[in-house]
Amino acid sequence: MPQLKYIALTLAFVGLIVLYVLEFSWFDRTMGVQRLVMWSMAVGLIVGLALGWRYRNTTENLTEKIQVYVFFTVMCTIFAPLAGSLSNRLLSPYPIYEQEAMFIEERPYLSEPLGFIQQERPKPTGYYTFFYYNGKLRRIKNEDATFPGLQRGETIVLRMRKGLWGPEVVMKGQGQQGAGR
Repeated sequence: MPQLKYIALTLAFVGLIVLYVLEFSWFDRTMGVQRLVMWSMAVGLIVGLALGWRYRNTTENLTEKIQVYVFFTVMCTIFAPLAGSLSNRLLSPYPIYEQEAMFIEERPYLSEPLGFIQQERPKPTGYYTFFYYNGKLRRIKNEDATFPGLQRGETIVLRMRKGLWGPEVVMKGQGQQGAGR
């Protein structure tokens, strides 16, 4: 029976890692993600310390108590940005809205974890879209070219949603189109 518990904990941990990897694409689409990550990590640190304090008496000696504190603090701090991003995006009570921005450029990028074949001409892995929004140059990643043929300075329309914690998220999918198209 204890083996089943450890298998379930291992699967849950692997599931959290997979969820984290899938959430990276949303980090790239969140305006002000640095602030969200830093606040999430600060909250995770406090929660980790509180959990360490709560479970400190489950051990016998000082070394094990320190290990409990370190475990909870590190795990909560590492996974707090995942919780912050998911809650910001999925628990947002705000509706999706369209927002105009000034298009700068769309640039393809290449990424291949195992390298490229020399004779083969690689296809773009995705596209970086650069635009001005609220007076700042922003960049998001897309799988396909979203604004082909647009010139620098033209107006684009982005589907956005204000997050639960404040940072706005550029939504994926249709609806990102150039004005006048």
